[in-house]
Amino acid sequence: MLTGHRFVDTDDLIVQAERRSISEIFATEGEEHFRGVEKHVLSELVGVCGVVLSTGGGLVLDPENCASLRKIAMVAWLDADPDVLFERATRTNRRPLLQTDNPRLRFDELLEKRIAIYSEFSDFRVDSTGIGHDEVAAQILDLTLRHRRRFDC
Repeated sequence: MLTGHRFVDTDDLIVQAERRSISEIFATEGEEHFRGVEKHVLSELVGVCGVVLSTGGGLVLDPENCASLRKIAMVAWLDADPDVLFERATRTNRRPLLQTDNPRLRFDELLEKRIAIYSEFSDFRVDSTGIGHDEVAAQILDLTLRHRRRFDC
């Protein structure tokens, strides 16, 4: 890792906390329960230093989560062409919100609802269309260093 920081994914923390897959959580408890667990695992990261945090796309729909994120780190919006984002989101069958008769329509609806929040909330945006993981990581690190803001840790 470029920073030497620990990588943390909120989806992984949710799976660990619930001891079941995200698909199982959605199927048995629903999205509301998932979002509650998501909020809880995020709140436990406030005050933790030295992490690179990956979150699910819907996490920013809750203003309390946005406040927690602001306390944890800089917020990078990883964007791409909508066709690229859709392909990435559907590579595996692990996106419960896209398990519909028309996943592309659902994806477009979710993106439209979230894009204004991403734009307003993020510290910066990285367009990852056509570039690899290493280049994306390098851009994020560069932008983070340029847009640095103070944290409690």
